[in-house]
Amino acid sequence: MLRYTTQRTASLVITLSGAAVHAALAIQVAALWRSLKWEPESEWESAHDEWRVDSIQILWALLSAYFASSAVVCGLGFYGITKNKPGYIRFYRDYSIADFAVCVISLFSATHAVLDKSTRAGVCEELSRQPEIIRDLGDLGLSLENCERWIERASMLCFALVVVVLVGRLHCLLAVSKYYRMHITRRQAATLPLAHLPSAPSPASAGPQRIYLLPQDRADTSGEPVIYAPVPLSSLSPQAQARAKEAWVSPGERTHRHHRSRSHAHHHPAETGRIVLPIAPGEPLLPAYEVQEAKA
Repeated sequence: MLRYTTQRTASLVITLSGAAVHAALAIQVAALWRSLKWEPESEWESAHDEWRVDSIQILWALLSAYFASSAVVCGLGFYGITKNKPGYIRFYRDYSIADFAVCVISLFSATHAVLDKSTRAGVCEELSRQPEIIRDLGDLGLSLENCERWIERASMLCFALVVVVLVGRLHCLLAVSKYYRMHITRRQAATLPLAHLPSAPSPASAGPQRIYLLPQDRADTSGEPVIYAPVPLSSLSPQAQARAKEAWVSPGERTHRHHRSRSHAHHHPAETGRIVLPIAPGEPLLPAYEVQEAKA
């Protein structure tokens, strides 16, 4: 129970933190969208670079939609964990798995693109049209002279940071998946009817069983009942196996009421099994056998 509570608390913290972080990033990206300069400065620039501006705008819009949708999904996961809704938890888990895979692929694709010199040149050319960004990043050492070198170093630093973030996200994803499995297991165990539980086979349904009886070495004059214990036939000596007598036992019905005592069971001998032996009239149950030595 303590382990389940710990996993549930960790999942609540993960989903709530994810919703807050993604919502803050979505607001930040939307605010940065308005501060960017999208209008071309001349008619010649508008004719040649219109496709580039449109692609950047589409990429920025997709980035904003990604953070906003991630915040909504994290909120749904938090709601599912709070209200014990396995459907919402499963949706959050599946979305997180797909998002993690897309982030890993995008990270390696972006790193490969940044290593290309032409890509860095295009980014620097676009930054030259955004004096606000150059002014804001001037404190970090960015200038138009060292733009390409600065982007290369910044890309390596971002790559390392994103790897650390992805490792943390992987641990969070495993924690939520583990909580989902535990929640489903507890839910199925609580709703499982008693009729579906495995039960022991009834001995009354079994047929007669063949046993072998060994004769007593000396006659029992005390009159006490004899207890027969099961012994493997292979453990007997050949002489004892030759003296064993075959019999058939039909198991009787067993009662499942634990309040019946042994003394009460003695008043119902019909509930015990019966041993059927081919005994002639006047012959005892276990006749004494005399060992006759073979004459040479």
